Formats: sequence, C-alpha cells, structure tokens
Amino acid sequence: MHFFPSLPKSSIGVNSCYIDRLPDDVLRMIFKLICEEDQATFYDYSMQNERRGRHWDDWETDYYHYQDIYAEGINDPPPSALISAMGVCERWNCLISQTPTLWTVLQISFGDGAASLEYARTFLQRSGTHPLKITLLWNDPHNPFNGVPQRFSPSYASDPPASVNETVAGAYLCLIIMELHAQVHRWREFTLRTTSQTHIHQALLLISRPCVHPARMLEKLHLQLVHGQFDADPVHYGSLVFPGSASPINDLILFGMSWSWLSPTVFSSHLVNLRIHYRMSVHEDDRDTSTTAKALSQLLGALVNLQTLALEVDMYPLATDIMSPIELPHLHYLAIKSWTMECWTANFLYNVHMPNLRILILDGVDFDFDLTEVDFEDILQELIRLTKEAPNSPLELDELHLVNFTHRADPQLLHCLYKQMTSVKVLTLGPAVSYTNDTWAIGLLPTPRGLADLPLPGLRILLLFDVSRDIVRRIVLERLSLTGPLEELYYREEKDQGNEDREEQDEIVPDDWQHQVEKYHRIGDVESERYCDVVNRRWSYLD
Repeated sequence: MHFFPSLPKSSIGVNSCYIDRLPDDVLRMIFKLICEEDQATFYDYSMQNERRGRHWDDWETDYYHYQDIYAEGINDPPPSALISAMGVCERWNCLISQTPTLWTVLQISFGDGAASLEYARTFLQRSGTHPLKITLLWNDPHNPFNGVPQRFSPSYASDPPASVNETVAGAYLCLIIMELHAQVHRWREFTLRTTSQTHIHQALLLISRPCVHPARMLEKLHLQLVHGQFDADPVHYGSLVFPGSASPINDLILFGMSWSWLSPTVFSSHLVNLRIHYRMSVHEDDRDTSTTAKALSQLLGALVNLQTLALEVDMYPLATDIMSPIELPHLHYLAIKSWTMECWTANFLYNVHMPNLRILILDGVDFDFDLTEVDFEDILQELIRLTKEAPNSPLELDELHLVNFTHRADPQLLHCLYKQMTSVKVLTLGPAVSYTNDTWAIGLLPTPRGLADLPLPGLRILLLFDVSRDIVRRIVLERLSLTGPLEELYYREEKDQGNEDREEQDEIVPDDWQHQVEKYHRIGDVESERYCDVVNRRWSYLD
C-alpha cells in the first residue's frame, strides 16, 4: 500500500478534503502503517544486492564473488514515505514531528550520502526517550574491497585507507556512529553491515569507548563484514565493544569477523539465537587456531538457554582434546556449514549434549576447486552413535537436512543411520554440485526384512535434488506398501547433459509414482545455495 508519499500541498484543502477532517488518533494509525511500509521497503532494499541467484551472505571461496555482486552497483535507497508525508501539509508535519514512536526505527544506507548524518540527528531528537532499532548498511558499490583485501594490525584506526571514496564514506560513518553512541543506552537493536574492514573497525573502535550510560537495553546485535573469505578477520586484542555493559542480547550475528571484539558478558544466558560466520586463515598456525577453538568452546558453554545455533566456521584443526563438554539443554535448531565438516561432526557433536535438538542441518559447502574430500564415514559413524549410543539422551530429530554432500557414502552405514532415525519426519538431500545424491537416496529403499528394517520409518516429507528418476520411483512405490504414501515430495530432476545414457533412461521411467504421493511438487532451482533457502523451500516451481 502507498499513503500519498508525494501528494502536493495544493491538493489539500482546509475544508474540502476529507483526509484533513480525520482526527489525530486516526492519522497516527495511518502514519504507523506508513512506518511499517518504510521498514519493509528498506528490508527489501537491504537484500537487493542479490545477483545471479546469490545473496550478500552466501559463503563463497573468494572476494571476487562479492565484486560481481556489486559490479552492477546498488540503486539509490527508497525515499521515506514518512518524510514525504510530512510535506503534505503543516498539520501532518506537526503531528508526525511530535509523535516520538514514529521515529524509533532508524534505517540508513550508504546511498543516503551526506544526508545520512542529518537524518540520524533528526531521528535521535524526535524519538525522545524511546528505545531505538538501528540499521546501518554501509555497502560501498564502488569500492567493495578497495582492491585486494587488506590485513590490519591492532592499530586499525591508524592504517591509511585505500581510496578517497573510502575516506569520505568512513568519515560519514564515524560521525553517524558518534551521534548514535551518545544514545547507546536507548539501543534495543543494532545492525551494521559493511564491505570494508576499515569501516567496521573504525565503527567498532568508536563503540568500544566508555560511556556514561552503557548499552543495558540492547537485545539484538548483528555485525556483518561482507568481505573475501580467504581474508579472515584477525583476532582483536584491544578494547571490547560495549564496555561496562551487561546487555541482555538474545539475538546475535557475527558475520565475517571475530567474536574477540565482544565482551564475555555478551555471551550469557540471555542469548537465544546465535549465528557465527568466521573462517580461520589457512596461514594461521596451529597454536592460534587451537586457542580460537578453545575460546569458541568456552563461549558456547555459557549459553545455557540457546535455542538456535548456526556455526559457519572452519578451523585447522579442531581436535577433540581442544573441545570441552558443552551443555545446550534447550537447543532446538543446529546448522553447521564447513569445509572441515568431519572435524565438526566427529568432535563438536561428540562434546555437546543437546537433548532437545530437533532440526539438524549439515552443509558441506559448494566449492569449485579441489580440496581434501570430506570423510563422510566419520560423519555417519558419529550420527549413528548419537542416535543410539549417546549417553543420557539419544538424538531424536524431527528434521535432517544434508546439503552439498558431494561424495558417495557407504550404503551400509547409511542404512544403519536411517534405520535408527525413527523420529525423522522431514529429510532433505540437497544440491550435490557435480555429483548426484543417488547413493544417499538409495539408503531409503526397504530391505527384504520389511517394516522391521525400514529406513526412516516416520518419514513424511522428502526433498530431493540430483537424484535419478528411477530411484525416486522405487523409493515412492516400494515404501508405499509398508508406510503408506508420502505426505509431500519435492523433487528437482538434475540431468547430466554429458550422459546420454542416463537421459534416455530417465525418459523411459514411468510417471506412475507421482500419483502415489499425497502432494507432489516438481521444483526448479533454489534462490541461492544457502542452506536456509533450501530448508525454507525458496525455489521455483515447475509445471
């Protein structure tokens, strides 16, 4: 909906316009809806950097991917409908200006340019004493990484910027941060996304300054550094963000930067949702890596009320003796994305007690060059142990999502795992890049022993990518007589254009299985290769 964002003053008559006769309370309700529309529009703008099926938080192999994302530039930010409404008439101007609750959500982008500082001051002044929700998107479309990504010493602020554009942009950002930091005691939510290490380090150094009124109201903190993944952010040894605060943060995202910036008080029992995207540099020695792994283990150990956890972290190595036992009694959702997946499953899962875990996502990461193959046998062995032999409480999942598992698995181990997972209702075998998921899917076929030996006996919803049609048909029909029809089947057929024999085989497979599913969905490509898009079923549907 749109509420007269560009209506000229001359079109409003004092006695002739019905809108002008509306009481103040009704107008405030309308203006509140305008604010909500502004926020939704800005959110869409924050995600518009998607290019060719990719998003700003896709985990790619190098920073050239992000240069591609920003190569076409970023459109100017959408105009604020609330600001436009103020220009309709003097009454609207006064009513909007004097309603503090309309000025509590501050959203500023790099595209606002010089106006951003005055914009921030206006919101701070007119919001009165109300809590603030702040989003700063400092994505520079012209200089996403200022050439080759830099490495920084602990004296980040003294390192010379790489360009005039970055200097000017950094100056604006610093001025905005200083204005906002004076009201840090009113921050309820704070999001900062940049494409420059210089900018985020300057901002964090400013936030690290002591203040009279600490950030004791902050509940949501998202710090996002979108930069090349081989250019890992170094561990920080200086002042910590929000010194002297015991902020009740319950929603925390650290994307592309080290958690060493944050005070230990941030990682407390208040935290409910946590996402860490951090890649250790391949050049860091084992001692530094071990220290970081131990620190991660320690901070997770304090999060007794954590409900959702996404760890997109690589470490070399992540040894069992580094990790200490961790209790996460309320954890419901766990996603692990890593090139070193075998370390996480064999070591992290071994040391974490998660009695209420119901959704598990494992993403082996899509990559285009040769790395050491993941040892899926170790992964399967650990999952088998967790579902049967785990002390106190075996793993009882409702959903299992396996994404980017690009290598073949041992059929016997697969069958053993699937047979033990009696509670799983939803299974995803996600995109498999250059390999197929045939081996993983074959594990769902019944054995001659029938129901007593049935893999995933509780399976109701199946999502399949890169599986040949004949195998899908066998799964549907052979399980039908034992468990009844699947409730839903989502299937993307990925033909190998270089294999004519397989194409011919797929063409002659009958379609009689499609009608044996209560709801059959023939799907196309997902919006991106993020596991969240796969799991949340964001894809195109085919006729």
